[in-house]
Amino acid sequence: MPLRVIVVGAGIAGLCAAVALRQHGHSVTIFEKSKFATEVGAAIALSPNGVLVLQGLGFSFQNARAQSQDVWESLDGRTLERLAYTEVTDAQERFGAPFLAIHRVDLHTELLRLALDDDQERGSCSPPAALHLNCRIVAVQPEQGTVQLEDGSLHHADLVVAADGLRSVIRPAVVSREKEGEAMPIPSGMSAFRFLVPTASLKHDAVYERAKKWKYARGVTVMADTQDPDFKDRHIVWYACQE
Repeated sequence: MPLRVIVVGAGIAGLCAAVALRQHGHSVTIFEKSKFATEVGAAIALSPNGVLVLQGLGFSFQNARAQSQDVWESLDGRTLERLAYTEVTDAQERFGAPFLAIHRVDLHTELLRLALDDDQERGSCSPPAALHLNCRIVAVQPEQGTVQLEDGSLHHADLVVAADGLRSVIRPAVVSREKEGEAMPIPSGMSAFRFLVPTASLKHDAVYERAKKWKYARGVTVMADTQDPDFKDRHIVWYACQE
């Protein structure tokens, strides 16, 4: 029997859940606190198991301009000496799907299309998901299947899916230990700085041309700080993410 489903959060997890539920005939409403006005993001590596999941949702890697990866290599970040590498060109044969890289915004855009389009060729698909932006959830009643928005309005469903991230409003309502501070996220002390550089802007850059000479192949290159005792946690990662 079709269910009425509310998905809280329209990030990667929330949209994947919405697409899967919609494709199984359920009615889906998505509440997202942001306006999607300034979506950003860097590259995402998609291992074969993740690619298989997206394939099952009808995801178009062509639309998303995903790029295949040939190798995963590790280098000494100071000398550029190769420490290790793994060929992944046979991922399709070994695991049933390729190893890909994708820009997060392209991944998100294609998932939005799958959640919101009105393609009747899907057969068992329910109507498009209803997406409500700039809608912040402030409370949830799990037993009643009710969420409350910042404007005070209440919305009911047979199922509420929590996909609202690290500072989830939904999670504390169903994991009671969090209210006692026993299951709260613990800071790792680590951080990441991520950025994108258009390849076209580097075509005549001398440093880039020299760098390409030691980059083993098209794929993920990890440059580690080997002078750090725990160098695995301090590194630079370089790979292309769009065709």
